[in-house]
Amino acid sequence: MLMGDLLSLRQLQLPVKVIVFKNDSLAFVELEMKAAGIVDFGTDLHNPNFAKMAEAAGLLGLTAETPEQVMPTITQTLKYDGPALVEVLVSRQELSMPPTITLEQAKGFSLFMLKAVLSGRGDELIDLAKVNLFR
Repeated sequence: MLMGDLLSLRQLQLPVKVIVFKNDSLAFVELEMKAAGIVDFGTDLHNPNFAKMAEAAGLLGLTAETPEQVMPTITQTLKYDGPALVEVLVSRQELSMPPTITLEQAKGFSLFMLKAVLSGRGDELIDLAKVNLFR
């Protein structure tokens, strides 16, 4: 979404609610790299505070930092009579699973895990397992 879109929402006072999942990465690109067996690189993002940017544009801007804050924040946003943006902080390691997983993707992900361990990034695999398996 472009900054101009937020400004248009404010200008036209459209009651549109925008939810931004902030994980400080190009997560889909990162996941595609892992599925292809590539140790990810160049996918870090240094994002601004989107809620404050929305406020600067004249929208209601809220942030949910914990799972417990998500429902109250969204409820507050939906009750607001005007444009609003909710920034939800999510774990970078949270996997977005496709509807079906091919054998080629599983093979690529296995290759990624092997390469990650051999390149000294095994701690990322442990974090990946904690986030996605042990909830």
